[in-house]
Amino acid sequence: MTLPPPLDWQKTGIGPGPDVPSQYRVTRDNWRLYPFSRWAFQHARELVPSRAIAPSAAPRRLEEAPVDLGHLHFDDGEGNRIDWPDFMERTYTDALLILNRGRIAYEYYGNGMTANKPHMLFSITKSIIGLAAEKLIGEGTIDPATAVANCLPELAGTGFAKASLRHLLDMIDGADFDENYDDPDAEVHLYSAAYWRPERGLGGVAAALPKLIRTASAPGTSFLYRTPVADVAGLMLRRLTGRPLAELVEDMIWRPAGCGDEAYMLLDTAGMEIAGTGLNTTLRDLARLTLWLLEHPQAPLLSSLLAGGDRALFGGSRYADRMDGSYRSFWWIDHGAHASIAALGVFGQRLYIEPKAQFALIRAGSHPVASNLFIDAIHRNAIAAVKDRVT
Repeated sequence: MTLPPPLDWQKTGIGPGPDVPSQYRVTRDNWRLYPFSRWAFQHARELVPSRAIAPSAAPRRLEEAPVDLGHLHFDDGEGNRIDWPDFMERTYTDALLILNRGRIAYEYYGNGMTANKPHMLFSITKSIIGLAAEKLIGEGTIDPATAVANCLPELAGTGFAKASLRHLLDMIDGADFDENYDDPDAEVHLYSAAYWRPERGLGGVAAALPKLIRTASAPGTSFLYRTPVADVAGLMLRRLTGRPLAELVEDMIWRPAGCGDEAYMLLDTAGMEIAGTGLNTTLRDLARLTLWLLEHPQAPLLSSLLAGGDRALFGGSRYADRMDGSYRSFWWIDHGAHASIAALGVFGQRLYIEPKAQFALIRAGSHPVASNLFIDAIHRNAIAAVKDRVT
């Protein structure tokens, strides 16, 4: 596939407004498409309504121990030898941060990004919601066995009805949904109108979900990644706690982790936070969250994630060739020799954590291709090369 060059929105003039040339003008219709995404993923709240997540009153101080990666070389996954600058350019990196043994080993910002600017993280949002759910479950506030239909009777006639909250968090609920980003007619593109297209998605997620009525399998019998599942879980968390999602994230994750920068969640067309996508944060706050996860007080939370979901169901899915893995509370779990947890978002958002090595790679990007499968191989090799260099 031939990809366009990684344009810098500041140098090319990409942005909104009538004074911007039409080929670079960002609108509500095109903001997730390249090259408009180069500007939009750093300015999402200027296009879509949002709700703030307040930082901690005492932000965690981040220590640094810089390592030069400029001369690093590794295979790109296609048999070609590349260096670190090649990797950054080919993956359309807007920002990248590497943690090693509790300190920042590498930090990069390009394409107008800065250390204190939030970036759109897409489905990393799911993983943060999953952490909040795990915390609520761990403290006994909610029961993971709660059935969707009992909590959300308005979804009693849908494919989600018989599933429990635990089924949803592990994506083994059984509801059918087409999430093929490469197909412009796929359900995911029609469904996402409820997120940010008021002229097509009035009523938001709550109005769109009851229309998803098909069931592919009984709950607990198959694993399949689908965005609406996180939105159902988000509705359940709201209903069970009586609290907005931004407030839950703020009180249970953001402030305890010592996050100190601006953060916000995008709102759907009904004014509700979107659980499946829309979190915007800085990479430094994701680093603070990572360090918080790795520390002893959070051991039960991290242990729950590392235990993973149903490995047999994952092994029988179309994702089995990616890793010896499973899926738990909206996190991808690798049970291989280098056990890891990962939160991924389309267009190149990635939070990869190896607890034993005390290593993490955190990145934000604006890749022209939505699916992270397109850049998985190059990231695996980059992570291996970086670990050899910094550890």
